[in-house]
Amino acid sequence: MKTFVYGDSFSNHAWCQCPQDRMWYAQLVRGELIDRTRVSASTQEMFLLATTDAVSNPTARFILGTGVMYSRMMLYTDQLNADEQRPDSIDSCLQHFDTQQLDRELHVGIYHHTLVWSQYLANVVSFGSVVQEQQWLITHMNAPANEHIAVTHPLIQPLLKRAMSMPEYIDHRHSCRHLCEQAGILPHDHAQYGWDGHHSEAGQHYFGQHIQAIIKEREIWT
Repeated sequence: MKTFVYGDSFSNHAWCQCPQDRMWYAQLVRGELIDRTRVSASTQEMFLLATTDAVSNPTARFILGTGVMYSRMMLYTDQLNADEQRPDSIDSCLQHFDTQQLDRELHVGIYHHTLVWSQYLANVVSFGSVVQEQQWLITHMNAPANEHIAVTHPLIQPLLKRAMSMPEYIDHRHSCRHLCEQAGILPHDHAQYGWDGHHSEAGQHYFGQHIQAIIKEREIWT
């Protein structure tokens, strides 16, 4: 069996300065761990890679740690048309993924909160339909407690209802940032990023225990 893990710096053990076997997802890994996390990865990249892997690996487990949802645009940097490389596997493609950082305040139309969340929830619902017969989990790592979601908006409401009906989707109210802030567990780089910082072993353990309790309560993967 393989376990694939996706996300950005908030699930990247090197950036979090935490041994990989102490990361929040460590107790959920079965078999070989395939780490697809990448610092500054966008949510679009996360879902694209996870969906591709899920189609190609029907017996694997998939763990997605949603990181920063705003100000990141997915790029693919290989050459065009006939000059494009001919990779023999998805691993050969990873080097070409990059992210364009855009100022959220200067690109309101691109990063309007309703657009961002409707696209995200659409990805959750779509991914869930692909992995119906597989083991998967989606969490939030960096969402604040006061994240604004227009829950009654027609672009949000039906997608949110469907996503919340999926026990494998653990919504932003259970984010690592929010839980650790409540518990007073500081990120290791709090002096630089404040509560937007990255949690080392203490925060990873605390969040991991919380997620495992939800998995047990919802009887996921039983």
